This record gives sequence, C-alpha cells and structure tokens, in this order.
Amino acid sequence: MEKILILLLVALSVAYAAPGPRGIIINLENGELCLNSAQCKSQCCQHEGALDLARCIPLASENSECSVKTLYGIYYKCPCERGLTCDGDKTIVGAITNTNFGVCHDIGRSKQ
Repeated sequence: MEKILILLLVALSVAYAAPGPRGIIINLENGELCLNSAQCKSQCCQHEGALDLARCIPLASENSECSVKTLYGIYYKCPCERGLTCDGDKTIVGAITNTNFGVCHDIGRSKQ
C-alpha cells in the first residue's frame, strides 16, 4: 500500500511540475497520442481503425466528414467545429456500431 501511495505522489509531482499550460495527461496538442477526447485541447481523439493508435485531431470543418457522438470517447471521424452541425445518424445504434458518419454543414448558411 505504501508503494502505491509513493508512486501516486511521484506521478502527481511530475504532472504538477510540468512547465507551461500543456499537460502530460490533459491539454494535449493535435498529433499527440490520447486515450479519450477529454484529454485533447480540440476535444477530439480519433483513430483510423480499431487497432490503430488514437491521436488528438482538429474538429471537422465545413463539408468534412464527421461523427455525431461517441460512446467510447474516441472517434473514427471528429465532430464538427463550433457553429456547424453534423447530419449523420443520431441514433444510439449508429454510435454503438460506429456508423454515425455525416458531413458538417452550416445551418445558418443552408437556410438562406
């Protein structure tokens, strides 16, 4: 038990001593390895296939492929940038089977 506490204290001290706003576990830059979208500054952790390593990726821009949501915290396609909407499958089945892909559109522009 003491070894676990010491290891935890060492890990926390290393994380706390990291210079600048970039963290070791959170606030990851685009291109860095991640385990969950919450770790990325862009809020998108993406992988190409089930066995690939996931990396932080920028959010999808207008007319780019996107995912509506993820249940696992890792996307195959990133969600849209702020102000855009993804017209993909919004059902829970689409999120579970990773078939909820669509294209990012600007709703304000499409209404005109």
